[in-house]
Amino acid sequence: MGDESLPPEELLSVEDQHETSEAGSKSSDDMMSQDSVDGIELVEEAKADEDGWAKMFIWSDTETVVARFDKVMMVTLQAITEGKILLTTHGLYFRQTGNVINVMTKETDQKEKQGDYHDQRWRLSRLTEVHGRRFMLRAQAIELFFSDSHELFLNFSDGARDRDRFYAKIRNSCQVPMLWSPKSLNPRVVFKKSKLSNLWKKGIISNFEYLMQINKMAGRTFNDITQYPVFPWVLADYTSESIDLSDSRVYRDLTKPVGALNESRLAGLIERYNDLVAFGFSEKEKFLYGSHYSSPGVVLHYLIRQEPFTTMAIELQSGRFDCPDRLFFDIAGCWRSCNTSTSDVKELVPELFTCPEVFVNTNGFPLGQTQDERSIENVALPPWAKGSAHEFVRIHRLALESDYVSEHLNHWIDLVFGYKQRGAEAEAAHNVFHYLSYEGAVDLDKITDEVDRNATESHIQNFGQTPSQLLTKEAHPSKYPGHARWSPLIHNEEVTEHLRYHTPSNQVGGKKKGTVKGAAVSIHVLSDFVIVVYANMSVGTYKFSTSRSGSKSPFSFKLDKHKGFCRKELSSSRNAIKRGSAAPSEMESNKSHLSVGSHSFGITIGGEARESIRRKAQQSRLTSAKDSLSTAELHASIVSCGYWDDTVKVHSVDGLKLTCSDTGGHRGPVRCLALGDDGALMVTGGNDATCRVWVVDHPDMAVALSDGYVKTALGEALDREKQLICCHILWGHVAPITCVSLSSDLDVVVSGSLDGAVCVHTVRRGTYVRTIRPLNRTNAINAARKITLHGTGDFCVAMEDHTLHSYTVNDVHLASTDAGEALNDMLITSFGSVLVTGGELGWIVCRSVRDLLVLSVLDLSRQGPIRCLSTTPDDLNPTPQYLFVGSDDGTVTIVDEDPQSAERSETVDFNGRN
Repeated sequence: MGDESLPPEELLSVEDQHETSEAGSKSSDDMMSQDSVDGIELVEEAKADEDGWAKMFIWSDTETVVARFDKVMMVTLQAITEGKILLTTHGLYFRQTGNVINVMTKETDQKEKQGDYHDQRWRLSRLTEVHGRRFMLRAQAIELFFSDSHELFLNFSDGARDRDRFYAKIRNSCQVPMLWSPKSLNPRVVFKKSKLSNLWKKGIISNFEYLMQINKMAGRTFNDITQYPVFPWVLADYTSESIDLSDSRVYRDLTKPVGALNESRLAGLIERYNDLVAFGFSEKEKFLYGSHYSSPGVVLHYLIRQEPFTTMAIELQSGRFDCPDRLFFDIAGCWRSCNTSTSDVKELVPELFTCPEVFVNTNGFPLGQTQDERSIENVALPPWAKGSAHEFVRIHRLALESDYVSEHLNHWIDLVFGYKQRGAEAEAAHNVFHYLSYEGAVDLDKITDEVDRNATESHIQNFGQTPSQLLTKEAHPSKYPGHARWSPLIHNEEVTEHLRYHTPSNQVGGKKKGTVKGAAVSIHVLSDFVIVVYANMSVGTYKFSTSRSGSKSPFSFKLDKHKGFCRKELSSSRNAIKRGSAAPSEMESNKSHLSVGSHSFGITIGGEARESIRRKAQQSRLTSAKDSLSTAELHASIVSCGYWDDTVKVHSVDGLKLTCSDTGGHRGPVRCLALGDDGALMVTGGNDATCRVWVVDHPDMAVALSDGYVKTALGEALDREKQLICCHILWGHVAPITCVSLSSDLDVVVSGSLDGAVCVHTVRRGTYVRTIRPLNRTNAINAARKITLHGTGDFCVAMEDHTLHSYTVNDVHLASTDAGEALNDMLITSFGSVLVTGGELGWIVCRSVRDLLVLSVLDLSRQGPIRCLSTTPDDLNPTPQYLFVGSDDGTVTIVDEDPQSAERSETVDFNGRN
């Protein structure tokens, strides 16, 4: 919709209009009378006064008004707030002007009626995505996603015209440097342009991530309980003592909707379906299933043990819990009901694959007793989960990522989001729901009878809404077969038994060369480009490529360049602490933390470059690994810490030129750092007991996270030319930081300190979450030595006393063990089930994250202690994944899976070790 259709006052900012009015009043050729000019000025003054509430926030010097929208609803999970929006070049401001309506009870908040209004602002510099949404099946809503993990769902009461104009204004008149959504708000267009299915087919993104993205594009949202994301039942065995995920018999048939899984039940439903016309139903109104696979009741059924869903479930039942026999208390019983009851065809929600807490009544809610006097507390889990909610979620997630589900998931997508959702194909697939669940089935504005309208609205709100249809004619493509798609090196515990290693001869390190260049302390791998940092502050770059079948070696690893980038004395441990800022005397024994190691270095291609590659991949414009290689060579940088001047430094890999040096406000040495998977976020830990969140080479993100365009008492506006920009200070520790790890996707950083405490913070907002103190066998100070966090929310921490612990970020203790050595580096593999460690013994040890039991050991001790570990990242590599190991003698060893031993292996279930 073009600007020419907008009212004149919205074509210019207030300031522009005022200047135009003044110019007009001074012109001798002005056609308007002085009274007309005065009238315009009065209108503008009134507009300015009307916007005064928004001026209570700090505005940028160049911020101007773009548009106003007076009839808007802000939709959240629990409430709908009526208000108005002021859109400026830099921000989106919301003021409540009407009622706050409870989603479940439809009651208005009496406090809000009394005029206690709340004004809110969202900075558009943080806006990353915008998606069209439906509200009450009408395509007149929009959802905005921000880089700091905020989301905003807005419904425009005056219809789609206002919604579309709002989005056009954002794209054309506002400063939104991080926005990369398509111009269209049509879900089908967005899905087609995204090309995400190509990444999924190749295995670059997981089944879970793909389903989350499809849900997002099809209008499913965590802000509207009536349109909550929907996930499939994937398993059919909830009674066995153990489960073999390689056995197709344990899986649900994904080619059929839940209601069609039981043939005898389906026969009865079909008979009723054929008889509906005789009972007065039109062909349009006929349905197989009166209930839906996703509705507010379904969501609250699964999530009743966790707030705010507990409160919402009580509100749905008029102030009490539902009948205990109808609550979610047994996963096997729930699956049985979905297979037998004619009124129960529900699918799942994402939390059943990610959040063990939904199965545990940690809040002690009085859920009652069933008719057979069974007390309801935690959800009864399958025997193969061994009574552990964490174990159930782990296996459930592995099942979702299994070969069977990967090969059949496209059929389920056809049913829920694709061409079998509606019409003749839906009828043939027995996938027909009540007509009021489908978009376009009814126009509420044309229902004049208030009783009929209320009944229709109630049905839409409470009995389920079918997602927007993404594919209307063609079937969703299937995933490539296992041998043709990318797969993590260690995708399950069984693979650990088939690992082998290779030590290339053409490299810098190795004792046989006669001179040791220093330990390999940090490795970073791109598509066919490997960067190795050595302890003597030199850097080796290697060309890496897989070999053709029949070659003696499975890959080629050749030295390209080797050069020093810093004098050793600038980073040696004995000079790392400045005089007067040494560690407390009782901690002197732990000075080893300041030695050069994997915690001292990070390598990144830069936030903007990394994001560019990701966007090209999603748009199918990344044609080969050479594209990412050229980007890497151009942008790759080494970030390092531990210097005498308390700075973090950046050197270019190409030329090893110093490009940036900054303290970020740390007082004393910067002891450790960690980079996020996105290449843009970095966290440092200092001797001052603080962590700092930085943005690396991504000025737009730096502005977004730090409000850097605003001049404040703290100083001038942000310098966009700086390669390193500190955005947040993380408080919570009382001792020097010794190790950090972060997950960009999870938006979480975990940090360990010299006194053994582990703190959890959010990254983008810099918010403190909690402190966890791993078990200590003695009263002596036991520093955290190394920590690694996975996107599933599990993390492992190695202590100075050689103990190893696994936790969740929600402070659930999973396991503890004695590692038997000092661990120098560790990582959790792609699917989150296996921990790989390397330490002073020179062994690569694979352990299960859930219990820390040893799965396999590779002996690399002839190269000395292991100093660092790295894998090829999944989002940049079409080739198989490899594990790179840096040893004390400077040798780089490459680990992969032995295909021959894998073919000979026997099936191992996910509960045994045999």
